[in-house]
Amino acid sequence: MTRFWLSLLTLTLLAVGAPGARAQEADTTAMDWSAVPEYRIVPGDVLELNFGPRPEAPGQDAIRRQRVRPDGRISVFPIGDVVAAGRTPAELQATLLALLAADLRQPRVTVEVAEVAGNQVHVLGRVKKPDSYAVGPFFTLAQAIARAGGFEDDAARNSVLVFRRDGARTVRVARVALDRSLKKGSLAADLPLSRFDIVYVPRSTIGNVDVFVRQFFGETQPLLSSALVGWQLFNLDRVYVTTPITP
Repeated sequence: MTRFWLSLLTLTLLAVGAPGARAQEADTTAMDWSAVPEYRIVPGDVLELNFGPRPEAPGQDAIRRQRVRPDGRISVFPIGDVVAAGRTPAELQATLLALLAADLRQPRVTVEVAEVAGNQVHVLGRVKKPDSYAVGPFFTLAQAIARAGGFEDDAARNSVLVFRRDGARTVRVARVALDRSLKKGSLAADLPLSRFDIVYVPRSTIGNVDVFVRQFFGETQPLLSSALVGWQLFNLDRVYVTTPITP
């Protein structure tokens, strides 16, 4: 069923375009690891919250494990529900400390991701096998294209779009001249992908990215919410912002 929706989404969005050369698997050992985006929590992750030593059990810490619910929240006593999804562990830790300070004199908590919910990227458009793919960490754009069977002959290989969620109501967008960069032997355009990123290969060069993105999500948002893992509860219809994704 997922493959059906992805194929339908691809057919809905195709424009007219030009051919280029196939992307090759990238050597991830050559990446600048400092450029890899900091991990952000998503629904399904299991978090370990350490509240420090337990008064009734010397030498033991008060540790709680919480799975992030589909609505992106966890329940923390005595605060109640707190939004975890979209935040880095450090950001969530700072938020919890600030909230706990209202009830405790010296609040203490550390946040670690004990289990990740899984890692998928969605590759759509003019590739041979558009689909959602389970991938490991530090997966790159060129690897995603290769996993999807490579470019179709009519793909706009220097106008590849990467969509990334940035919270519940914001999408960040990058337009990448991938083929041109790889032909020069440069990995500068081979973006490290984040979990649930959408890679879209159009048939023609996208002139106005802002207009295209509004059409992309405006026309297909219900389809995205139901078909693509990681894009559920995405409210682009309420607030829309585009900012570049930098390598």
